[in-house]
Amino acid sequence: MKKGKKIKIGIPTRFLLAPTLVIFKAAGYNLEADAADEKAFQARIDDPEIEGFLGRAAEIVRRVGNGTLDAGISSEDRVLENREKVIEICDLDYTRAGIWGKGKIALVVPKTSGIKTLKDLNGKTIITRFPRITKEFLKKYKVSANIEISDVPNESQIGKLVDAGAEFTLTGSALVAYNLKPLAVIMETSAILIANEKSLKDKWKREKIENLAILFKGARLAQEYSGLMLHASDEMMEEVLKVLPALKKPTVTQLRGENWFDVLTVANKKEIRNIIPKLKKIGCTDIVEFPLNKVVI
Repeated sequence: MKKGKKIKIGIPTRFLLAPTLVIFKAAGYNLEADAADEKAFQARIDDPEIEGFLGRAAEIVRRVGNGTLDAGISSEDRVLENREKVIEICDLDYTRAGIWGKGKIALVVPKTSGIKTLKDLNGKTIITRFPRITKEFLKKYKVSANIEISDVPNESQIGKLVDAGAEFTLTGSALVAYNLKPLAVIMETSAILIANEKSLKDKWKREKIENLAILFKGARLAQEYSGLMLHASDEMMEEVLKVLPALKKPTVTQLRGENWFDVLTVANKKEIRNIIPKLKKIGCTDIVEFPLNKVVI
């Protein structure tokens, strides 16, 4: 490390904080941030080369854009909504803790509404936290509607105070709770690592940020994968290899002095729950599933 060199990175609060803490830990960092205290400003990271700052996703986009921060974790929708000049380093593919993958911003209406198509939104009032994204989407389909701006979830108002909403949805449970249905998906969105253009021109900062991206992506992928280890005899191997999906071919090591092999592979957790009974049926023994911190491919 060059003396005094460090990068300033934005850590998102609210829904993105919990999964971000998981990703940092899996990447090998101890990140301390209080999810309950939005007034907290600084996040503590056990790396003297990284200085962490807490902020909402929109604030992080703005601060990375103006160079106050070198990099930060925000979301695709906030980058598009804020229109700041930032560079996307990698897609982290999460939105909330425990639910990995992308969410959606969708135009939603009451299930009992007479609004059946996008054209039916002409002259109607749409409430949203994403006014710019919503306006551009409607413009593409030549729909003219009144956009009401809000900074909180608005499902409870749709059908009562306004005609429709452009809302973030992940599992769809909130839509069911408020008797709403999606009319159209505006975009998919997830957490992303972004960086300031000027910061990336600094060779040391660029390497530091790109190295973080490698670790974060590996940590993220590991949330969906597990290691799988088992013993199989020579007679079983052909059948075993047919049921083992993997990022790469499995590692097969012959056990010393025996006609048995140690098989090691990596597979999706959802696949493994189907694979293990098949392996047991084939006759494999000593089957062990184990967690992974990082999967770098």
